[in-house]
Amino acid sequence: MKIMIVDDEPKIRRGMKTLLEEQDGFEVIGIYDNAMSSLSDMAEKQPNVLITDIKMPEYSGLDLIEKIREKDKNLYIIILSGYGSFKYAQRAIRSGVYRYLTKPTNPRELISVLREIELKIEGVNRTVSKSEENESVEVGNLLIRKALDYIELHYAEKIGLKTLSDALYISPNYFSDLFRRHMKVKFSDFLIEYRLKKACILLKKPEYKVSEISEMVGFRDSTYFSTVFKKTYNLTPLEYKNTKN
Repeated sequence: MKIMIVDDEPKIRRGMKTLLEEQDGFEVIGIYDNAMSSLSDMAEKQPNVLITDIKMPEYSGLDLIEKIREKDKNLYIIILSGYGSFKYAQRAIRSGVYRYLTKPTNPRELISVLREIELKIEGVNRTVSKSEENESVEVGNLLIRKALDYIELHYAEKIGLKTLSDALYISPNYFSDLFRRHMKVKFSDFLIEYRLKKACILLKKPEYKVSEISEMVGFRDSTYFSTVFKKTYNLTPLEYKNTKN
């Protein structure tokens, strides 16, 4: 399987070339420090796979991909980038990128993705629809991770389904369905459980009152906080606090 590498960082180019050439069946047919050089060689060398960074001088990896797609809809493209921004992933998805991996990348993960592609080229693996590929990129690598990061930073604030979906630039219904399928729990239930776990940590500290802790973890109504806490742990927050202090 013929592979081209485009990355403006010399250490990454050399390391990736060494890694891939140690694998049976992989041939690195070109390494480039800029997008334009690789584009000029594309037609002649006919790679099966392109591995490219996003942020490069003059011509970005995304610009390169869009240029390639004008003539070649079938080239397998892997983005390997330090930019985990959802807007970059959206543009990559529209261009039919096979996988979006963030740096630093686990070498095993990269090899695994390349083996998947190798099987596809040989025609011996199951057919994976483009929608499944896109969902894998969108959900696994970006949307859910971004949502969980947001919850970690803002769980004490007044947040809900719309808050998260707005932060991710998607519809509330789409985010709700995506979250439930990926996390195996409704977003609202996950948020309550997350806040209760944070409350348990604070209840072990004698300096805080139960009403203060309720506010600190995002429950504006202390009565509701006590109700859901007891339903979950079979103890009121005060009873739990007394057992820990």
